[in-house]
Amino acid sequence: MNLREIRDAGFAELERRHTARLDAHDPVCWSWGAAIPEGHDDYRSAFKAWHAARCAVCGYRDVRLVDDHDHGTGLIRGLLCRSCNGREPYDDGLFRKYRERTPAQILGIRLRYWDPFHGWAEPRAINPNQLDNHPAYALAAKLGERLQHEESA
Repeated sequence: MNLREIRDAGFAELERRHTARLDAHDPVCWSWGAAIPEGHDDYRSAFKAWHAARCAVCGYRDVRLVDDHDHGTGLIRGLLCRSCNGREPYDDGLFRKYRERTPAQILGIRLRYWDPFHGWAEPRAINPNQLDNHPAYALAAKLGERLQHEESA
């Protein structure tokens, strides 16, 4: 075994232990209480104040928290550090628990996700034939329906 393989095996073991430690716990946001902080003009600022610059899953205090959102509904679930946000879609342990009871559910609020490049998030289409909720796909679907109607006429 060369040095690179030894190093990689060490990193893999550290990651395995970190994942096992996280899976043994509940998301830290479950212990924060369910009261919306007072003195805020809107739910979005109250939501950020409730997080107090902490990741909802691991509790890490980070200035670069990101809005974790559900792509199916277009709604924000919580604020996560970049590490947890990157791991969330691929983990069924701790993050499964997090998705079952998110900060937004704990507080009983609904906030739409805002993407600076694409604007407000929209829920995914119910139609399984529609690939995305992008306007170009909606236009293509309408044109396809029109062509089918013209062919049948």
